[in-house]
Amino acid sequence: MAATLNVLGLSVAAAMISPRVRVSTTTIPLPMTVAVNAAPWGSLRPGRTIRRVVLAAAAPDSLEDKVAESIKNAEETCSEDPVSGECVAAWDEVEELSAAASHARDKKKASSDPLENFCKDNPGDEECRTYDN
Repeated sequence: MAATLNVLGLSVAAAMISPRVRVSTTTIPLPMTVAVNAAPWGSLRPGRTIRRVVLAAAAPDSLEDKVAESIKNAEETCSEDPVSGECVAAWDEVEELSAAASHARDKKKASSDPLENFCKDNPGDEECRTYDN
């Protein structure tokens, strides 16, 4: 029997019979404490045991590596039949991944501008004012 917990915005599927925990999302918060019934089938010792569960995720591959890999896969797929639907789908995947990588680079650039960071905190300052004609 399994139950689904929603702790700090994280969906966790926890098995009631064993202390194993499966994570169903990729966003993982800091370590958390989860209350687990020590003996769900009933025992002589009533009560609950508190177990500390530390959830860890593997570091995601960089988007540039995924783009390079998808380009290689698209070239291999299209070498046999360049007008097939599989070839089109492979190049669509390349396009989506390269757009995601571009957006990630733009987001990183935008957050590194010190004036932008200052103006987020102080929108009324003279340096941050914008004028419309």
